[in-house]
Amino acid sequence: MIIDKAKPYAHTSIFSVALFACIIAGMIISPDPLNAGTIIDFSAAVGGLSFDLDDIAAEVQAKSDLNGSFLADGFALANITGYPNGAATIGSFPRFEAGVASGAGCTNMEYFDDESDASENGSFPMIIPNPVLHFGFGLIGGLDVIGKIFSFDNRMYDFTYENDLATPDEYKFLSIGGRVRYNILPRFTIVPVLFSFGGVTLSAGADGMLGKITVHGEYEAYFENISVSGGGLPAGYTISRVDFTGTYDAEVSWKVISGTVNALAYLEFFTIFTFYTGFGITVGTGYFSIDFTGVGTCTTDDTTYNTIVGSNQVGTLTFTSNNTYNAHPFIPTYIVGAEVGLFFFKAHVETMVNLYNGKDVTALFGIRFQI
Repeated sequence: MIIDKAKPYAHTSIFSVALFACIIAGMIISPDPLNAGTIIDFSAAVGGLSFDLDDIAAEVQAKSDLNGSFLADGFALANITGYPNGAATIGSFPRFEAGVASGAGCTNMEYFDDESDASENGSFPMIIPNPVLHFGFGLIGGLDVIGKIFSFDNRMYDFTYENDLATPDEYKFLSIGGRVRYNILPRFTIVPVLFSFGGVTLSAGADGMLGKITVHGEYEAYFENISVSGGGLPAGYTISRVDFTGTYDAEVSWKVISGTVNALAYLEFFTIFTFYTGFGITVGTGYFSIDFTGVGTCTTDDTTYNTIVGSNQVGTLTFTSNNTYNAHPFIPTYIVGAEVGLFFFKAHVETMVNLYNGKDVTALFGIRFQI
């Protein structure tokens, strides 16, 4: 038997270069500044009245800014999920695998911690799903390729869904990615039938996810403690509550592109159960954006206002909010996964912890057939 020692060295060098590139890029890339702003234009129903709505705009913007970064990072984490492969190597061609997987990026999980103030400050937990079709095939010498894809839009299937709150106009989703894996350390048996070391695998690849949803509907809200002057009202008068009724148009969009390098070690028990763990580094760019425009009328049940002004009409309000939040470009991860296999059928779970903050995680469940 002739062993070509140059081939493993060449493959290892490729992954070393990819790893080094990710680390350097993560050190020099910083998040783009967010683009966020909320504007309220107001036209009073009665001449001579002046309303102070600056606090409302600031409050709305503060809540958006509080949650926007969680959403952006949630999409970045969801983007790198979708590879339910619990084997160090698929094998040589023509061996292959195929299945389905559903991953999710989970951010602001402190919301569920009773000792954290995340549930009290107006923030919300973000869970961003990423369902995909998963496939892979072996090449030669411990080298294989795995990929994922999901595409769906209103041209493929148009939901006949309408209600006053939200009616979708357009939607499209795309998730795609692929990785090349090399089994740098092969499998070997420790205790026959009982326990084996499954090997060590390096992988490098890229992922992309984008989408857009546009909706329209009717919008109702209320604002508290609005300062008003003029119109015969007492100086410094405050209306306790103003009700808003109107319509809106909104567009939500996102785009994430990531490059990832992973190193994973595998353990096998009874040839049925496989556990693996390791580390990964992801470098990329991405954003989450929401644009909202609403227009409608404001009324109040404030007795003093209605008596002096002679109407419950406050005015017409146009609400515009355009916000873009950028995901963090450098995500180091600790990875843990497990798979149970029976003949050709495999079921798989995996999670990754974002080591950048030690709080954000991913969740993945997948099933596959490997032949």
